[in-house]
Amino acid sequence: MKIKSAIDGRIINPLMKFTLLSFALIPPLAFAENFLINSNKLFIFAEQFYPEYFSPAGVATTSLDNYLVRYYPDTDNYIGTRGEEVYVYGDIFNGLSTAGVISDYIDLEPGSDALLADLFAAQLSDVQVYGNGVVVLILPDDLSGSRHQRFIIELASKQTLLVSHNIDLAARIDSLSLSDNIEFCGEYEWNEKGGVIHWTHHDPEEIHPGGWIMHNNVIYQ
Repeated sequence: MKIKSAIDGRIINPLMKFTLLSFALIPPLAFAENFLINSNKLFIFAEQFYPEYFSPAGVATTSLDNYLVRYYPDTDNYIGTRGEEVYVYGDIFNGLSTAGVISDYIDLEPGSDALLADLFAAQLSDVQVYGNGVVVLILPDDLSGSRHQRFIIELASKQTLLVSHNIDLAARIDSLSLSDNIEFCGEYEWNEKGGVIHWTHHDPEEIHPGGWIMHNNVIYQ
């Protein structure tokens, strides 16, 4: 894995962990399409091809400021992304180091607007999808039965989707505002207005594929 020093040889206390990224002199974050999808794909790649650095495989992805991070207790190393940039942290890397960009290692997942348009045109449902959108309308929570936070997003294609986010199984996005960007993974259900995205949460019974929403770099699942 190609590694370039980001700290010019400066010695870092081993007890100072990946939180140092928050203070590094790194350019401002730009919104990255499919940030969580592509970051997880990168992390899985790193676990498969560099287990000597990143093990055990399959640890949880967490958010930290403007980063997505996985910590590997067996090797005491971190890997993280910020926008398209990749960072690693650990004694083996002499502290904090850059490791290029995500596309150096994996093929980026294409946007899913075309798939969602096809599902809408064909009036198909029960399809697991992911994508990005902008919040254009916030609706009252649906408190009948399982409670759901509801809001409408607009894709780059201008298709609109109602997001129905189960807040009995996942945390509510209290900071959600109009014009916010979100990234989502869930199940598409057709309706005449563009469709509904639900199952944006984990499945306690581990039968249905888990979904999530990412807002302001916080993962709700």
